[in-house]
Amino acid sequence: MKRLPVSDDDRRSIEAFFERWGTLVGNVDFRRARELYTEDVIAFGSLGKMLTSRAALEAEQWRAVWPTLADYRHDLATLEIVVSPDRLMAMGAVMARTTGIHRDGSHFERPARVTATLMRETIDAPWFMTHTHVSLVPGTPVPSYGQRPEAG
Repeated sequence: MKRLPVSDDDRRSIEAFFERWGTLVGNVDFRRARELYTEDVIAFGSLGKMLTSRAALEAEQWRAVWPTLADYRHDLATLEIVVSPDRLMAMGAVMARTTGIHRDGSHFERPARVTATLMRETIDAPWFMTHTHVSLVPGTPVPSYGQRPEAG
């Protein structure tokens, strides 16, 4: 079996979703990012072993990581998409490009791998994340020490 073909409309909507998500991470915009997730999202991250709510994900992962990075963005050229036959659920996997900051203020590349499971109520409705997993590419230095402020 192979993946089902992805319609142009679904590809565009999922690309736009990942672009918006990456922008919100890059801007340290916790408030607007909350709108993209279900309340009961299930997530794995570099700090959160297994998180089962949006509140826990924000408290244990986002707030500890997003402010420490610079230039976060999803590399949409790497985006792979799987869509369910009814087009109400999808999975996207993409590489993220970001800049880490050493204690001395110097910068380093800090690439990550990102997957998200998306769900929507109808084909015309917006996507929401029900699962995310963000992890560094093996061999990438783990700590980043930036102190960027949260978006107002």
